[in-house]
Amino acid sequence: MSEKLLQSIFLTLALSACTSTAPDWRTAYYEAETAKPYADVMAELELAITEQNFRITGHNKIGSVIRQRDNIDFPDYDTLQFCNLTLARQMLEIEPAAVAWMPCNVAIRQEQGLTRLTVHLLPEHTQNPRLDDFAHAMNTKLRKIVDFAAED
Repeated sequence: MSEKLLQSIFLTLALSACTSTAPDWRTAYYEAETAKPYADVMAELELAITEQNFRITGHNKIGSVIRQRDNIDFPDYDTLQFCNLTLARQMLEIEPAAVAWMPCNVAIRQEQGLTRLTVHLLPEHTQNPRLDDFAHAMNTKLRKIVDFAAED
């Protein structure tokens, strides 16, 4: 190979290594869907949250409020916020800036005849190995909550 061709290949590889595409927003979330009725999924979601030793700290009934306010047919959308103070303290002792990830939040919505759940996951690839381990364990709990509520 000619030197010019080798330089061209090297430059192409170097430039491709420096560019990146924006990650899909869903990579920071875990989702599940079910054909079960919305009310059943909501009840099982609340049960799963408490069974994982979290306390529900907030409930936003976005869809029903829009229906009532605008007097229109609008699908159900809800968000549940929840926290475990012992786990919160552990996380904040590891990394105070992690307060931005609190409380945990799961969204539930009706879409195309299905009930869909989405939970925000904690980042597992930071510069802090203790935080990564904590986040991995927490994300396992969050996925279990969603899977329990979506399970047929």
